[in-house]
Amino acid sequence: MNNGTKLAKLFGFVPRKVLVVQKRTRLVREELRHPYFSDNLQASGRAGDYHAIKNRHDVHESNLQSIMSELKSHFNEIALVDTITKELIEWADIFISAGGDGTFLHIASHIDGLKPLIGFNTDPERSHGYLCAKGRGEDQELDYVIHQFATGNFSFVKRSRIRVSITHPGLNESNAVEIPRFALNEVYLGDVSPTRLSYMEVSVDGQPAEKQKSSGMIICTGSGSTAWGYHINCLDVHRTKQLVTLLKDRGITLTDNETEAIMNDFNNGFIFDCSDMRMKFITREVLQNNVFKASNTQGFADTLRVRSLCWDGKIVMDGVRKFAFDDGLVANFSINKEDALSTVQYVDD
Repeated sequence: MNNGTKLAKLFGFVPRKVLVVQKRTRLVREELRHPYFSDNLQASGRAGDYHAIKNRHDVHESNLQSIMSELKSHFNEIALVDTITKELIEWADIFISAGGDGTFLHIASHIDGLKPLIGFNTDPERSHGYLCAKGRGEDQELDYVIHQFATGNFSFVKRSRIRVSITHPGLNESNAVEIPRFALNEVYLGDVSPTRLSYMEVSVDGQPAEKQKSSGMIICTGSGSTAWGYHINCLDVHRTKQLVTLLKDRGITLTDNETEAIMNDFNNGFIFDCSDMRMKFITREVLQNNVFKASNTQGFADTLRVRSLCWDGKIVMDGVRKFAFDDGLVANFSINKEDALSTVQYVDD
């Protein structure tokens, strides 16, 4: 089977038009805002900072050239941009993210589930790139990963996404307004100010609603379970040492290897598959006192209904898109099979 046949079989069509969306490095963003950014940094005695920023920019540019060179040897029509437009979305057969997870999430927020999105990490020394394609074996070099993708040596992964609809006070929920974007990692709900308690009424899978005051709520997918949702829950070294000390005071002694294994097992227990059709909801730093005794603060759900009692609430999807979520607004969350995004997690398959 030749490469063209492999790709056609994987995509279900012959892919011809490839849109590569590159990240804007810090250097580019700073120079767009401040035309004399470089000169000002060096004049103020911060030449070292400038060179560090310029170095990361150069690493990105070098890897971007590798991506473009390899793709051009396999595809005829390739466009390189740093901004997505409706016309480009309609034009492309495949979307390539050249950056890190942030770039990937930005592109994902614009496209439906019919066209695939593949991410290549252009700065692996500074970014893990959970959402980007990588090799299963020891060979993780970018040129190799791109070649394996372009020659059809991979399989698609379906990543579930969260759909959100909002109902305004006084309207029947049949009149809900659906947000025309999906969340690939997570949705945050809560007050705009981190110093104010977020006040919400939460119903899980149609169960009776519970009022909660907290630092906000995160609703994540399996993809997002390695991101914010993971770090809210995970044990760090400091807390693990505190627990080990308490256990030692009670006559239970653990070796360093046992401690590390327990910590890793505990933390990995929060990660679930990116194609899982369930959502994970996590209420952050929930208030517990004589008035508020929240019990349903974390778990899996097929559907979630949240009513805002916030003074100045917001819904934030993947850290990119923000929507008002003030007092009285009701938000419904679900995952639908047709919204899933086709991506590549590993090559060599």
